[in-house]
Amino acid sequence: MNVLKKLILILFILPVTFISGQTYKQMMHDPSVNIYDVVEEAEAHFKDKDKFVKGSGWKGFQRWLFENEAKYYPSGDRSNIDPYFVSKNYKTFLKNNPSNKSLFDSGWEELGPHYIEQVTGHYAVGLGRVECFYADRNDTNLIYLGSRSGGFWKTTDGGANWTGGSTDTLFASGVNTMTVSPTNPDSILINVRNAYNGTTHGIYRSVDAGNSWSVTNFNPTNIGWGGLGSNKNIYQIAYHPTIPNLVFIASSEGIFKSEDNLATWINVYNNASVTELVFHPTNPTILYARTVMSNNYILKSLNTGSNFSPSGFITGNSSTLKLSTTAACPSCIYVASSNGVWKSRDQGVSFTLQGIPGISNYGAFAVNDVDTNYMLFGDIDTHISSDEGQTFNQATFWSQGNANYNTTGTYVHADIRGSRCQDGVFWVNTDGLLCKSKDNGATWHIYEGQSIRENYNLGVSQSNHERTISGSQDNGTSIKTENSWIEFYGADGMEGIIHPLNDDWMIGSLQYGGRRRTKDGGQSQSGVTPPNQDGGWIAPLFYDPNDHMTVYSVGDSLYKSTNFGSSWTQIGLPNLGGPMDYATIAENNSDIILITNYHYLQKSLDGGNTFVNIQSGLPNNYITDLAFDPNDDNVIVVVYGTYQNNNQKVYITTDQGSSWQNITYNLNNLPVRSVVIDHTNASTIYLGTEIGVYKKAMAASSWSLYNTDLPNMTVLELEIMYGSNTLRAATWGRGLWEYTLDGRQNYPTILTTKITNQPTDTTPQFGQDQYITSTITYDNTITNAYVNWSINTPVFGNVISMTNTIDSTWVSDTPIPSQPIGTKVYFKVFAVGINNDTTETYKFMYEVKSDCVPYGSMDWATAVTLVDFNTINNATGKTQPYTDYTSTDSTIVVPGSSYNLSVNLNTDGNYTIHSKAWIDWNQDLDFNDSGEEYNMGTATNTANGPTTLSPLNIAVPLTAPLGRTTMRVASKFGVAPTSCESGYDGEVEDYTIVVASSVNIADNNFSNKPIIYPNPTNGNFAIDLGNKHEEITISITDIAGRFIQSNSYKKSQILNLKLTEPPGVYILIIEAGSEKSIIRLLKE
Repeated sequence: MNVLKKLILILFILPVTFISGQTYKQMMHDPSVNIYDVVEEAEAHFKDKDKFVKGSGWKGFQRWLFENEAKYYPSGDRSNIDPYFVSKNYKTFLKNNPSNKSLFDSGWEELGPHYIEQVTGHYAVGLGRVECFYADRNDTNLIYLGSRSGGFWKTTDGGANWTGGSTDTLFASGVNTMTVSPTNPDSILINVRNAYNGTTHGIYRSVDAGNSWSVTNFNPTNIGWGGLGSNKNIYQIAYHPTIPNLVFIASSEGIFKSEDNLATWINVYNNASVTELVFHPTNPTILYARTVMSNNYILKSLNTGSNFSPSGFITGNSSTLKLSTTAACPSCIYVASSNGVWKSRDQGVSFTLQGIPGISNYGAFAVNDVDTNYMLFGDIDTHISSDEGQTFNQATFWSQGNANYNTTGTYVHADIRGSRCQDGVFWVNTDGLLCKSKDNGATWHIYEGQSIRENYNLGVSQSNHERTISGSQDNGTSIKTENSWIEFYGADGMEGIIHPLNDDWMIGSLQYGGRRRTKDGGQSQSGVTPPNQDGGWIAPLFYDPNDHMTVYSVGDSLYKSTNFGSSWTQIGLPNLGGPMDYATIAENNSDIILITNYHYLQKSLDGGNTFVNIQSGLPNNYITDLAFDPNDDNVIVVVYGTYQNNNQKVYITTDQGSSWQNITYNLNNLPVRSVVIDHTNASTIYLGTEIGVYKKAMAASSWSLYNTDLPNMTVLELEIMYGSNTLRAATWGRGLWEYTLDGRQNYPTILTTKITNQPTDTTPQFGQDQYITSTITYDNTITNAYVNWSINTPVFGNVISMTNTIDSTWVSDTPIPSQPIGTKVYFKVFAVGINNDTTETYKFMYEVKSDCVPYGSMDWATAVTLVDFNTINNATGKTQPYTDYTSTDSTIVVPGSSYNLSVNLNTDGNYTIHSKAWIDWNQDLDFNDSGEEYNMGTATNTANGPTTLSPLNIAVPLTAPLGRTTMRVASKFGVAPTSCESGYDGEVEDYTIVVASSVNIADNNFSNKPIIYPNPTNGNFAIDLGNKHEEITISITDIAGRFIQSNSYKKSQILNLKLTEPPGVYILIIEAGSEKSIIRLLKE
């Protein structure tokens, strides 16, 4: 993603500051450097490099940019920002808005994942980034773990079970370093820091083995850290291994020493940032340290850390060093970088080059403390030396985190963050796992059980409460199911969607808008990325709420698929200068689509083809999310994540962007990262912020914290599950969480909903009735459950009662009757409790399909350009591989009569193209019967010419049943097509045929002929069926066969109807079981 364009916009705001001598990585973490200077330096660094090769650093830069640009846009200036901006604003909110913690019967519940349970398409599985650990030498069952953003975890049974959450209520969530008292393993010190930028909140102490924490005296207030534009970091805390109460701290401000367990301290070295400390294995007075400023020496102290001085010169190094000591050679200190491994035998006086590993992007180095021949070097993978650093061999392989996970013994996840050897056992902490090896790296044991996922996004199922798809940093895309978690795909996982009614159909994403689709709940997958899409770091993805097979993928342009990703069409190219950041679609009118880029907000009223700006009246800040009110498409909420004291974090419009109102209210300056609005009458707005979730009814004028039992985490996305009244959250560092919607904790819960034939490419088919089955739970008695449904528009005018059949299963008393091919059926399930507390599902829909949906490839222009049959005359020239004209192009034919069919083709040059047609005369939903296939011949070297057998005379069989059926026309290069073929060079089109013996008299096999009166009519008329029928379907077409409407009725004899079409001749098709009648109706 090229963001240099933004530099042009901000040059007039702030002069560019150039920081000589710093790499882009150093600049990223230096708040005095403008963000856009970092961007310029980084893009210069990557200009001639392969950015997308694993380990290049580009992905890390993009992660940093995604997280930080919105906070400091448009100026990019970080120099005047309080490093504790978020926590201070959160504390202010708590102070000004005290809440009753017992307001709800229960709070947010953790969903995980805690374990790697099933691996399908993933190749590098993990749980989350592990920054530090402690393994007790005297008790192998006791292990502590620190996560970058998921806090502190521990096990007391050797890793069989892990406990976390004790740091969840602190004002920051990262634990990057810990140390344990040498005399009491229950006494622990940890650094608590911001997960994103590492700013320390101070050192915290536990005296009960990590069950509770209190801040020590070594905190920013006492030290004087935390001025505007500062970023003070603690990199390591270390108890002296033998001297009680002696603590050392390596930090961005040098080295601190405390002799009284942090009651007091002194800064013993302040010349540079110090990132690592190691102790001499046997001499308590000797310490070693390394700074970020020098690659040719380390620091050492000979007086128990009272002062430090440079070691001997390390020749030939130009990279950051890692340190290691070993009890197997007490006087030795080993240092390593990508340039080499050096050994000092005289406590750092001189160094000798052992070997050159040639391993870049390293993050860990350790020497075996029993046998110095063995060393571990960690970059993306681990590498082991058995000759004291002269040579290294790769020991683990990041791509083996696939279906063979934890079976080969050679997988520890990509990116080794740290390593240690303890009693001959190598330990590593990685971007996904904590692991150990007892055989010098030959095999590895993996520790699971911690919920520390750093999630970007999630997508929820509306038909199955148990299913969610989520994307996370380093650990890809995962699917939560009824019984386990499925690890679906690798890379950085991003946006995901689940088909509302068929929860086996999902699309997950990776960075820059790569899409992966599954149609079997994650067991298999395929790539469905739109061709030539240029997406942002997190590229928006969403489905049409009124046509669930239609999905949109958003990059620098808008792509639309009408078959859930099988093919894409570029429909809109907004002029925003780069990939869109966020996008959404209105719930009721799918033509209304919103997109954002930086502070720009645009609206489309034509389904994404064209856009207009609507950001007038909004702040000039980076938009971080937006949402429609599902009850009113005119209402839109936009949120901001800026680190500015501007009280401009939430805005609303009630007129689709013509005007805007600031509704930040008492939220004040908390940066907001996500927003969603529920479907209840209150239209409650929920905000995910950098600490916590907040809510407000649409009509309310203040926000309240909705955070019971939720860790103090950043919430990057919120989603609502209608039927189960659930709010689900993707947190950065503690996985997925869920809670009830406000005020709905005691409502009926509709957990699952299915139809008889779940929607797919080919189902439900014409002729298949659809029963609705739901799982409904409730603490009391459900007084009523029912289905509300309609066709073609979601007006839900028809009601079907449901009956409790067994346990919590409810089934519709009658099915939604089969509709004509191409009909869209909409329905909701409702469950009513004893207090009239009513739950409703999402708006489900499906489209009635023919027996198969063939399609060509359209890689070339091979296409049908004209179909002429009776009153159908459709000049198409389509570029889509398949088009369904059954609802727009129809004709009426009479058994025994003959009609001419003509087909024109585009051959795309001097090629021969074949064509066939099929008509399903017996209405059995296929074209396989004798007399249903018609060879239309060929066409050669024409852009719009008839086939050799056009016009072809087609006789309607005398035995053809009355009613609607389908005609299919196809073209194919080289050979004739078949009726259900797909993926070939050609095109397919479907049409509707209505069979009637005459349009002037009634065709009837009813035992009592239906009577229509009055006929002619002014629009209102009645049908008398002669006696009562259990199920009746009335369909109406015009004289040309164009479908008008279809409705179903139960247990009726006389039906009162209204036709609102213009005056003319119409055809009524009346069906009741096996009886059918077709009658002409004249409207005056």
